[in-house]
Amino acid sequence: MHTSWQRLGLALLMLFTVSTAIAQDLFGDQERLPTVDEAIQLVPDADWDNQQLRLDFELIDDVYLYQHRFGFTLRDTNGNVINDFAELILPPGKPKTDEIFGDVEVYFDRLKFSLPLNSVPLVDTELEVRYQGCIEDTLCYPPTRKVFAFDNPQPAKKPMAAVPPAATDSTAGPGFLDTLRSEDANAFNQWMNEQPLGLIIGLFFVGGLLLAFTPCVFPMVPILSGIIAGEKEPSATRGFTLSVSYVLGMAVPYTLAGLLVALFGAGLNLQFMLQQPAAIITSVAVFVVLALSMFGLYELQLPAALRNKLHQPGQEARGSLIGAAIMGTISALVVSPCVTPILAGALIYVAASGDAATGAASLFALSIGMGLPLIIFGTGGGSLLPRAGMWMEEIKRFFGVVMLGVAIWLLDRIISDTITLGLYGLLLTVYGIQLGALEPAGEGAARLKRGLALVLALYGAVMIVGALSGGKDPLQPLAQMNQPATNNGPLHVSTPSSQPGDHGPWQTIVGKASLEQALATSRQANKPVLVDFFAEWCVACKVLEETTLSHPDVLNAMLGFDLYRVDITEINADSQAIMEQYNILGLPALVFFTPISTEIPDSRVLGEMGPQRFIEHLNKRVLPRL
Repeated sequence: MHTSWQRLGLALLMLFTVSTAIAQDLFGDQERLPTVDEAIQLVPDADWDNQQLRLDFELIDDVYLYQHRFGFTLRDTNGNVINDFAELILPPGKPKTDEIFGDVEVYFDRLKFSLPLNSVPLVDTELEVRYQGCIEDTLCYPPTRKVFAFDNPQPAKKPMAAVPPAATDSTAGPGFLDTLRSEDANAFNQWMNEQPLGLIIGLFFVGGLLLAFTPCVFPMVPILSGIIAGEKEPSATRGFTLSVSYVLGMAVPYTLAGLLVALFGAGLNLQFMLQQPAAIITSVAVFVVLALSMFGLYELQLPAALRNKLHQPGQEARGSLIGAAIMGTISALVVSPCVTPILAGALIYVAASGDAATGAASLFALSIGMGLPLIIFGTGGGSLLPRAGMWMEEIKRFFGVVMLGVAIWLLDRIISDTITLGLYGLLLTVYGIQLGALEPAGEGAARLKRGLALVLALYGAVMIVGALSGGKDPLQPLAQMNQPATNNGPLHVSTPSSQPGDHGPWQTIVGKASLEQALATSRQANKPVLVDFFAEWCVACKVLEETTLSHPDVLNAMLGFDLYRVDITEINADSQAIMEQYNILGLPALVFFTPISTEIPDSRVLGEMGPQRFIEHLNKRVLPRL
């Protein structure tokens, strides 16, 4: 039996059914807030007699404009700058200590001033006005860009005509991050902005506890189990120290993420880069190497020179603790690339704060909260594992299979779901046979073991059959065989339409230029748009796609929309530009646009959302604003 286990080189895991993000229901609904154009009305006028352009801002109650966020550029129709008004001095505003920008001056109610011209332009021109405002103690609008065009001026003053911008300028600073949200991420972010630092750290810790029961953390359980099972003398004390080391290692990427996001904002996308094929394949290789060592093919150990320095028990223990910490770091970077409303809200808050120390401390507290259940599991699990004998060898082999299962789970981000299902089935079948599925039934524990082995082997065979028939879901491997022959799958169902801009339910887009062209097509057809930002390595994206975005009720509710799925699997300059322009902190992210391609305020969806909740969100926060 031992020799046959040494020949085991492929694998699959015992399926782990992960919970959905329970944090989605934590925050209540909010009343409808005014759009930026409803809250801030700008009326321009050209006074050619006095060589000036007049601007009149009217603000509704509790809305204010930042003095330092104004910008003005006068261009000719070829884009050449005529005047950038760099020396303009704005009227004094009301002093305000802002949580994002510090001590600033702001304007309430109404603001009127003029832009002086050196001379009256004798060509057709466009005036670009940039500004940003907020609702007191509620939210900040994205930086807004308005363009006003007017013809070759005449001696008498001539009013200017507003040209609707193709899209809201979303490349600017932290203020825009306040609007990057789903219902829950936004509520979390706004509420956090009102709390003292000590309470914020505690709340991040509690948020981490909530994340511990999502797919962000569940894949780490078998990894930690394998580390503990690999110990020569597992115990509660040893399990505790290894678990703490693992969790501290896991905290490193989160702490760095908090630090770097606070310093650089949403454009960093460090974890996205670690989901590229090269990084994933490297991680898969690490888990395969670990699994094969569990099967006894070889023993992982340090070079002889270092082993000689670690001959003392205390030094040896420190060496394995460092190894556990390294595995925790790798797990956080590669195994858990998901975004939930709480994590998204946390990153929004950190990016908006701009405080590196607060960012690092907040995400460290979040990661410790996520790791606390792992520490509890590791401590209890370590005390329950067998000390020696064949059962210990069997446990180690089991965790070797689990390690291989994690490797296949990682591969799912760069290979098809059907191939993944086949690999799962192959390892379950092989594992069942190795456990004794084909051996004669024994007595007592041997009979129970054979029964379990038989179930695993049979289910693995069913998964292989499902993969051969085009199945994708490990929990429903034969679902594809039950579909009508005319059904090509939920993502390819077409809806009747004769209007321009219709592309069936979803059109996949790669690249910034293609996205802009698609939005222009929808704008020409006067149709609203839903853009789904996704990547093949994003597990939560696939869950959202399969459970919500392909649901018949959701597709029916979205009949009037053009649906675009933007693929940012490959992280390059183009996809980075998309993420920076639309401030995509994590995936999945759904962004709604009006027929003129401006984003609908307070409508983003981050993380997973069920079909019914999505339809409620659509009816409350999207459709009334079209």
